Amino acid sequence: MGKPIDLAVVGGGSTAMSFLAQFVAELDRADYSGSLRVAVFEPLPDVGPGEPYAKDLATNLLNIPAGRMSAYAENRGHFLEWIKGRGPEILEKYGIRELDAGAFLPRPLFGEYLIDVWRTLCAQAKELGIRIDRVQARVDGIDVLREDESACLETSAGEFRAKRIVLCNGNLPTVSYAELQGCKAYFNSPYPVADLVRRVGCDASVGVIGSSLSAIDAIVALKESGHAGPMLAVSRSGRLPAVRGTVASPAPIVPPTAQEIAALVRCNEGGLTLEDLYAFLSERLAASGDGLDLIDIMGYGDDPKEALGREILASSTLPRNWQAIAISLNEAIEHAWKLMRDAERRRFQTQWRSLWMTRRATFPMANATRIKRYLDSGALRIHAGRSDMEIKAADKGFEIRLPDAPGGTTVHRVDCIVNATGMSTDVSLSRDPLVRSLLERGIARADPYGGFSLDFDTGCLLDAKGGLVQNISVLGSLAVGTYFWTMSLDVNARLALDQARKIAGELSTVGLLA
Repeated sequence: MGKPIDLAVVGGGSTAMSFLAQFVAELDRADYSGSLRVAVFEPLPDVGPGEPYAKDLATNLLNIPAGRMSAYAENRGHFLEWIKGRGPEILEKYGIRELDAGAFLPRPLFGEYLIDVWRTLCAQAKELGIRIDRVQARVDGIDVLREDESACLETSAGEFRAKRIVLCNGNLPTVSYAELQGCKAYFNSPYPVADLVRRVGCDASVGVIGSSLSAIDAIVALKESGHAGPMLAVSRSGRLPAVRGTVASPAPIVPPTAQEIAALVRCNEGGLTLEDLYAFLSERLAASGDGLDLIDIMGYGDDPKEALGREILASSTLPRNWQAIAISLNEAIEHAWKLMRDAERRRFQTQWRSLWMTRRATFPMANATRIKRYLDSGALRIHAGRSDMEIKAADKGFEIRLPDAPGGTTVHRVDCIVNATGMSTDVSLSRDPLVRSLLERGIARADPYGGFSLDFDTGCLLDAKGGLVQNISVLGSLAVGTYFWTMSLDVNARLALDQARKIAGELSTVGLLA
């Protein structure tokens, strides 16, 4: 295999770009001059967008305003600056009339930005003497070589040896409704929605499993592309996400610090409780000048159409400071999770996680008004299916069996099923070859709260015996069990910067920056 690569990055999506861009920037600040070799393993044609920001329809909108999107944790306006630098043509391409920092822009546009981040960091690296090779291949296995503390990456393009590995291998596909895999007119993911639009007949009846952000992408893409058939969305709760407020808070919301979160712990043995965190956030809400409106915070009831109407009204007329405070928690959210004991984490997972996801993972007003229009016209229905709903293949389509109040079952027949339940983070159920390799070889273990078990301070894997695997770290969705909110770009950018600084420091200690 020859001389080992100094740093291997597995995956070439948004988290990998954030890590690499900030890693190269750290080396630039350190006046690096040497012969560092980096390899990026990405099977997709483009390096940068990954699947979430790949070329697709413009109806796929970002869930973070343009002015807060960036590959750089300490330059949150970088995406906006890039758009301004490209001129009006880039906006016209996506049908955008004017640039607004608060706008929720198309995700494929952010994908173009990430492709440019990749080009720029490669050019910057070349000037520093850093060699970055792109390997267009999947990594299907990793083995740790004990003799020299390096690791072997097994790929379709051959084997590669690396001193240091950062796993940014993205989201795992859902494992729900695996029995439907292979059925005609079953889509295990809405993405790319352009493919969904092409393959679903204009008059076909469509069942969408889920009512969260992925489901909204699927519904809006189909309806805005002329789909005229009936559509039914079913999920356990039947709840749509909260609508992102459009009225700015009167005063800026200052994010909490890790130190402030740590100070909330009243008893070291008990750790941080949900009650402690609730009291802290309530105090911050009161300090912002907003009252504690639990109905607005918790949601407007079970009827989707009525609830969405009230959401749209609240988000277009009120500051909704509770949203701004929840978003500000992103700056220290992993520290709150770390301070919770297992009993408290389990309580959150079983009692509050579903509601948290619905209220915290907001969607933009543009898509909210579209969904309301579909509901009002009868083109879309949303039902709660609870945990005992069934979806089965049937003659000429599928049957969705929903339990009803009297104890019976209502059967809905549809031509197509779109699984929009979102990504999986349960590595123990994954059939991904790399995930299986790491678990079966004992290099990694599953975290009970999702992803791999990691060392909090370094982001490195913990092996099957709980030992630290010092040369393999993880960023992105498979770090969720350790850092909690790793579905948010700004959190991942912060964690990526932290790892970039640590790894640059590691390399300098072995003389690579001399």
